[in-house]
Amino acid sequence: MRTPPLASLLLLALCSSAWAAVVPNGFVETSYTSSSLSQATGLAWAPDGSGRLFIALKTGSVRVVAMKNGALETQGTTSTLVTSVFATEPSVYTNSECGLIGIAFDPNYVVNRYVYVFVTVSASEQRIVRYTDANGVGTARTEVVKGLPTAGQNHDGGAIGFGPDGKLYWAIGDNGNGTGVNADLTSLASKVGRANLDGTPVNDNPFFDGVGPNNEYIWARGFRNPFTFTFQPSTGKLWVNTVGTGYEQIFVVGARDHAGYNQYENNQPAGFITPVVKYKTNSIDSRTLTANGAVRSGGVTTFTTTATHGFRKGEKLTLDGVSDTSFNGAFYVASTPTPTTFTVAQPALPDASSGSGTATTQALGGSITGGTFYDATLFPPEYRGNFFFGDYNSGQVTRVTLAADNTVATVDEWGTGFSANVDFALGPDGALYTVNVTGGVVRRIAPSTSTQKLVVSGLNLRVVEGGRTAFSVRLAQAPAAPVTVQVARAAGSSEDVSVVSGGSLTFSTTDWNVPRVVTIGAVEDADSEVDVATFTVTSVGLTDESVVVTTIDNNAPRLVLSAVKVSVPENATATFGVSLSKQPSGNVTVNVARTQGDADITVQDGATLAFTPSDWNTPKTVTLRAASDADNLDGVATITVAAPGLDARQLEAVEVDDEPMAPVITSTAVTTAVVGSPYRYDVEANGRPTPTYSLVGTVPQGMTIDAATGLISWTPSAAGSADVTVRASNGESPDADQTFTLTSKQDEAPRAVLTRPEEGERVSGASAEFFGDCVDDVGCTRAEFYVDGELQYTDTRTDNHFHFGGEHNRWDTTSLSPGGHRIRFVVVDTAGMQSAKEVTVCVGDGSCALAQPDAGTGAPDAGTGELGDEGDDTSKCSCGASPVAPLAWLALGVLSLLRRRARAD
Repeated sequence: MRTPPLASLLLLALCSSAWAAVVPNGFVETSYTSSSLSQATGLAWAPDGSGRLFIALKTGSVRVVAMKNGALETQGTTSTLVTSVFATEPSVYTNSECGLIGIAFDPNYVVNRYVYVFVTVSASEQRIVRYTDANGVGTARTEVVKGLPTAGQNHDGGAIGFGPDGKLYWAIGDNGNGTGVNADLTSLASKVGRANLDGTPVNDNPFFDGVGPNNEYIWARGFRNPFTFTFQPSTGKLWVNTVGTGYEQIFVVGARDHAGYNQYENNQPAGFITPVVKYKTNSIDSRTLTANGAVRSGGVTTFTTTATHGFRKGEKLTLDGVSDTSFNGAFYVASTPTPTTFTVAQPALPDASSGSGTATTQALGGSITGGTFYDATLFPPEYRGNFFFGDYNSGQVTRVTLAADNTVATVDEWGTGFSANVDFALGPDGALYTVNVTGGVVRRIAPSTSTQKLVVSGLNLRVVEGGRTAFSVRLAQAPAAPVTVQVARAAGSSEDVSVVSGGSLTFSTTDWNVPRVVTIGAVEDADSEVDVATFTVTSVGLTDESVVVTTIDNNAPRLVLSAVKVSVPENATATFGVSLSKQPSGNVTVNVARTQGDADITVQDGATLAFTPSDWNTPKTVTLRAASDADNLDGVATITVAAPGLDARQLEAVEVDDEPMAPVITSTAVTTAVVGSPYRYDVEANGRPTPTYSLVGTVPQGMTIDAATGLISWTPSAAGSADVTVRASNGESPDADQTFTLTSKQDEAPRAVLTRPEEGERVSGASAEFFGDCVDDVGCTRAEFYVDGELQYTDTRTDNHFHFGGEHNRWDTTSLSPGGHRIRFVVVDTAGMQSAKEVTVCVGDGSCALAQPDAGTGAPDAGTGELGDEGDDTSKCSCGASPVAPLAWLALGVLSLLRRRARAD
C-alpha cells in the first residue's frame, strides 16, 4: 500500500479517528471503544436508573455496557469498554440497510422489564420483537408485530418508541423503491405505524377502516426514510428525522399527518406538514433578494426574495451583498410571513430600507441520523429542552433551541468530527452519549467544569397507571462533606403519583458522581383523566430542581382471544375463547363474524357475546364450522372480533380438508451447477398426507436427497449435463415427478462492474465515490481498489457489492494532484480468479491528461448525496439511512482503513 503524504494522513486521521470529535468551549468529549460494538445501529439507556447502556447491532445482537463508579465500565485503566450480550436475534437479514436497526424500552419497563427491537428477518419482512430483561439477559422472546415491509435493500426505517399514550410507534421508509408513498394507505412503507403493546392495531388510528382496504396500523405518512425519531419529553410530540433526496427534514408529526413524499420535499403545500428543521442535502440554499427587498422597522427586518425561499423559522442565514451593509451578517429566521418573505431580528439598529444581495443557509451535511432532547441539569441551564441531532455525511452535531411556544428558535452547528455517528442518548449521569456505526466507538459529552449543583437526569417523565418510572440524581463535583438530597412531591400535585423509593439520598466525598435512583409510582384510578405531579429535588445550599411526572391513563378494557389461529376440520367444528382484559364500567356486546376468505368457514355459535362487570374475565366460547366441499384444498378465512369502543381483534381460521390429495411439486428447479462448488435445490410439494421425496432413474454420482425435506445436495466433479428426476409420493396417485437437465460447468472468471466513478468523471475532496459490483457464477470474496497502479483499499465481503472504504463517499482524493489519474477496480472470486475495470478520472479543475500522483490536494467537495440513494447500498444513514464508514487510525505513519458495515435504513 502506498503511504499518503503525512499532511493528508494527519487530516484523514483527525477527520475519522475516535479522538477527533470537536465540541464547543466549555465541553469535553471522551471516547470509548470496543470491537464487540462494530456495526452499531442505535443506543438506549435502561430507564430504571441502573446505569446500563443497551447498544443494538446490525448483525442481530444487543449488547450492554454497565456503569461502574459513575462511569462506563472499561478494562482496567484503558478506554476499552466491557460489554455483555443481552440478546441475539435468531434470524437476521443484513443486506444493505437491513438488520437489527431499532431498540426501545416499554413505558412500564421498571415493572415488566420489556425491551423491544426492530429487526429485518428476510428480504421481504421486518418484525418488532419483545424480550424480557431477566437479570441482564433477554428471555421470553415474543414477536409482537410481524409482516412489516422491506425490499431487502435500503430505506427500511427502524425508528421505534413509545408515545405519551403508552402505544407502540415505529417508522418505515419507502423500501428504496417508492413503496407506500403519496396516497397509498394499503402499505406500511413510507409510514409511521402505531399499535397496542400486544401488537394489535389501535382502533382510533386515523385510517382504521375495519375490513376495508387500509392498513389499520397507519398513523402518519409521506416519509422517505424515517431512520430515527424521538418523543419530546416535555410535550410528548413526535419528532421524526427523515433522510431525503434534496433535503434532510425533521417533522413534528401528529395523527393523520402527511409529510408529502415523494411529491414534495421542503415545498409541501397546504394540507401537508412542513419540516420544522431542514437543510439541503450535501449543499446550501442561496436566494437572491429583490432590489428593494430589505426593510427594517422597529428592530425587525423583512427581506423579500425573487423566488420562493423555502426557509424555516430558526434557520441560520448569512445575509451578504445588501447595498446597505448594516443589513448584512448572520441571523436566525424569526418568521416566514409568505413564501417570498422572511424576517430576522436586528435590534438596536435604525429603521432603514435597502435591497439586492443574497441569503444563504448553513451547510449541515447530507444524511441525518439520530437525535435526542436534553432533559437533564448537568449542562448549563440554557441547554434544557434543546434538541441535538447528527449527520453521517458531515460528521456534524447540530443543536436546536426552542422558543417559549415550542417553535424552533435557532439551528446551529455544535460539534464536528463525529464520524459515522448514528444515534444519541441522554445518560443517567446527565451527559450526552453517541455511538458510531463503525469502529465500536461510544462518545460521552459533558461540561469540562461545573460549579456544585444537583445533577438530575430525566426532568419530564411518564408513568403508566399502576406502574413505575425512575430518574437519577448525583452531584456535579466532589463535596467537602457528605450531602443529603431530599425528593418530595410539590404542593398541588396529584396524590395518585408518589415517591416509591429514593426520597432521601446521601452522597459522600467518594461516591458523589454515582447516579442514585428515585422511583416514582402511580396508582390505577377509575377515571380517565391524566394526572400530573411535580417532584422537587432539594439540598441545603444548592439550587432546587424539579421533575414533572405525567400518567399514561388507559382505562378501556381490551378484547382477549385464546388463540390467533384455529384449525377447523372439514365437516367439523373448532372453538376459541373471548374475554376482556379488565372490568368494564357497563355491559359490553361483542360481535364475531367471518370478514374475509373461504365462505365454507362460518361462525356456528357465539356470533354475539355479552359481558357484564361481573363476568368480564370469564372466557366465552366461539364455535367455528367448516362445511364439506367438493375440493381437496385447505380454505382460509379471517374472523373479526369487535365491540363498540374497543380495539378489534382478528383470528385466522384454516379449514383442514379431509380428502386425500395427490402431491404436486411447486418449486422451480435449479438447473446450473459449478464444478467443485456445492449445489443445492430444495424441492417443495403439496399433498395430503405429507409427501416424501426420492431421486429416480439415473442419478449423478454423489447426489443425495433428504426424503423428509426434499433438499438435493451435490458437488459436481466435472463439467457436463445430466437429466435428474425427483419424485414426491404420499400414497395417492399419481406421484409427482419433476425432470430437469442439470448442467455443470467450470468455474468462470468474475466480471468487474465499476459503477462510480465513470470514465472522465471529475472528482475531488475527501468523500468521492468509488464502488462497483462483482458478477460471478459462485460469488466473490473481495475487491481491490487501485489508484495510479497502487493498491489503496481492499473491501472483503460476500454480497458482491464493494466500496472503497467499505461505504459510499469514502474515497479521499485530497492527496492527488490536479489532473488525470488512472483508477482500477479488481474483483476476486472464491477460486481466486480476477477481473478488472479501469477508468481515467479528473481531479480538481485542471486538464484530464494523466499525471503522476504527488502530494497536491484537490478542492473539498460536499459529496454526492445520501447513503443508500442507489438502491443497492449496503449502508444506512437515518431514517434515512444507516451509515457504514471506515475508521482511520494513524500509527507509525501507515494508514490502515478498517472497514465496518453499518445500519440498515
